[in-house]
Amino acid sequence: MQQIILQLPGVNLAILTILLVLIFLSAWKAPRWVRPIGSIALGFCVLSYLFGLFLGLEDISRAYEISPTVMLGGVKIWNFFIAYGLLIYFVSHVISFIRKPGH
Repeated sequence: MQQIILQLPGVNLAILTILLVLIFLSAWKAPRWVRPIGSIALGFCVLSYLFGLFLGLEDISRAYEISPTVMLGGVKIWNFFIAYGLLIYFVSHVISFIRKPGH
């Protein structure tokens, strides 16, 4: 289980990057899919944030005492995923606005 937890940040970034690439591909081939893919990216980053927060709080409860720098380091990493997901969501809306389906 510990190996899976250590690989979560890289896997989450890879999935979000794949969704970003899919947004650019769908803007070219299927413009109607741009916004839904952006929404999937936003939902995925929020769910991964909540899952990471749950795992972090579980580790804190087992450790009893944990340094604030370690705790804030973990929060900083997971906030990066939220920012990246919001960026992807924003890009999907900008592309959807620029390239309206059906025109």
